[in-house]
Amino acid sequence: MNTTLLRAGEGGSPATTSRPCVLLVDDEDALRMTLTRELHKQGFVVYSTASGAEAVEMFCRSTARIDLVLMDVNTPGMSWSDTLSIMRLVDPAVVCCMMTANTQPSDVAVNPNRDDAAVFRKPFDSIPALCDRLRHLACERSSQA
Repeated sequence: MNTTLLRAGEGGSPATTSRPCVLLVDDEDALRMTLTRELHKQGFVVYSTASGAEAVEMFCRSTARIDLVLMDVNTPGMSWSDTLSIMRLVDPAVVCCMMTANTQPSDVAVNPNRDDAAVFRKPFDSIPALCDRLRHLACERSSQA
């Protein structure tokens, strides 16, 4: 399993519950490591994995509340929609954001009945802007809990 866990405050002090928790799913090692590092710097608790199957396992076994999932639409093995469907059996309110290098909006068919989904195009225009949007979505979820 190719996974990473970085908790905000790592290296002595435990993560606090006020820090949003993100499950990052992308099979591109360099991008996944960069996003994990940048999200961590921005104060997120980050779980990171390379496939949908690993993400489901991590999501189901996590003792931390995962506020949102940031998932590439083209991960190997299990599709993003199957991955998300299983996660929503465990937590129907989980927020999911998709990442894609595809340029056509029709390439990502996000469920129109869910208003929490966002689609981020790769390469990202701005990692700080991505982090701000993710933080906003995580805070919305926390306030609804």
